[in-house]
Amino acid sequence: MSVWVTDKKTAVDLRGVSVTVLSEVRTLTGPLKQYFYETRCRGEPVPLSRAGCRGVDRRQWVSECKVKQSFVRALTLNERNLTGWRWVRIDTACVCVLLARTGTGTGTGTV
Repeated sequence: MSVWVTDKKTAVDLRGVSVTVLSEVRTLTGPLKQYFYETRCRGEPVPLSRAGCRGVDRRQWVSECKVKQSFVRALTLNERNLTGWRWVRIDTACVCVLLARTGTGTGTGTV
C-alpha cells in the first residue's frame, strides 16, 4: 500500500539519529510543503501463523511480508537545533521473506 505522507514529523538519518522533519521549505517564491511517497505492507500486524506472501506454497515455505526502507533527502532539524538537508529513511517497499519449512532440505532466502 503506497500513500503520500504530508505530515511526517520525525525520521532517522544516515547516522541513526532521530531528527525533526520540517513541514515547509522556504524558497524565493514562497514556502513549499515537504511530502514523501511511502510504501508499506498491507494488513500489518498479522501473526505469522496466519500471514504470508501471496503465491507462496505454504507446504514448502514459511513466508512473511517485510517493509524495506530507502534514504531520501529532507530538510530537517537535529538535536542541536541545526537545520539542514539530510538523508533520512522512509518506507519504500514491501518484500517477501521466505524460510524453508523444517525437513524440506532447502535453504532460506529473500525473494
